[in-house]
Amino acid sequence: MKYLLVACWLFVASVAHAQSAAAPAPYRYCALVVAEDRFSSPERIYLDYGQSAPGAVADPEMADMAKNIQQSTHVIDILNYLSRHGWEWLSTTTVQTRQNKSSLDNYTTYIENETRYFFRCRTP
Repeated sequence: MKYLLVACWLFVASVAHAQSAAAPAPYRYCALVVAEDRFSSPERIYLDYGQSAPGAVADPEMADMAKNIQQSTHVIDILNYLSRHGWEWLSTTTVQTRQNKSSLDNYTTYIENETRYFFRCRTP
């Protein structure tokens, strides 16, 4: 009886381990990064999906979406585009990227910001 219980436990443990090792992550994540000067510099709006991380695997679908996003200067249009493609908005944050002081006036300070919209999408 003891051997039967041990054998059943080992079988269940091995099946559970195989399922957890083979199961892909349920979500993919990305961030839409928008600089405040996006209208004067179109390359300041881009999709970050981990493409520059060390060891990142090429993702042609995401690269195509990033290329389409790069062509627009309207944030709402881009947010709707991501929504149509199954991406769900999670949060938004604004990050200070640079602080400049005017050379003509010691009292004027310019702060540049980036707004980051975080999304997730279920993996197929």
